Amino acid sequence: MSSPALPPKAESVDIKGRPIGYVPPTFFRPEVLQGGVTRLVVSVPMADLERVHRALVTTLEPPLKLLYVQLTDREKGVQLPKPIQRVAVELPRDRVLTALEDFRRLAYHDGRHQLWIRGNRGEQVVLEEVGQIYAYPDDFAFRDCLLAQGVPEGDGPEIAAQDYVRVTFDAACDAEEAALIDQLHLLEWAG
Repeated sequence: MSSPALPPKAESVDIKGRPIGYVPPTFFRPEVLQGGVTRLVVSVPMADLERVHRALVTTLEPPLKLLYVQLTDREKGVQLPKPIQRVAVELPRDRVLTALEDFRRLAYHDGRHQLWIRGNRGEQVVLEEVGQIYAYPDDFAFRDCLLAQGVPEGDGPEIAAQDYVRVTFDAACDAEEAALIDQLHLLEWAG
């Protein structure tokens, strides 16, 4: 007997909250932000989110820093007026990858948070609550990784640009969130 499929981290819906059948296209595109900061915008279907995100994390130079930004209190059913930021530093890459695997339901199927993972050279991979990935800076290591994962350079309507996006708040992830905070010794950070 197979286990039930996990819900998507997020999905595009109409104004009444009904899924519209949108599947994020597969591509990456460069972007230059104010001040000259460069990044890659990465769009993949939710089914590929874990594989592509984990591959990008493997390109980061250890030791790593992880910032867990909690945006929503699922139990109270409210968006937090100020996100709770928790951080861990000096993490070995394999420890971060193990945590992403151990808590995959939270990381890749729940939208209560963002994950910011930074490498030793300042490079970082951001996974937003809607399943959008950003890689900073626009670097050949990230580009080569994405191409190896079958993500071509291109453009299209990424999920972050959809009019209405519903994120999943999974009660089963409450325990995973607490365990992730404990396992990585994430400390609250005022920012």
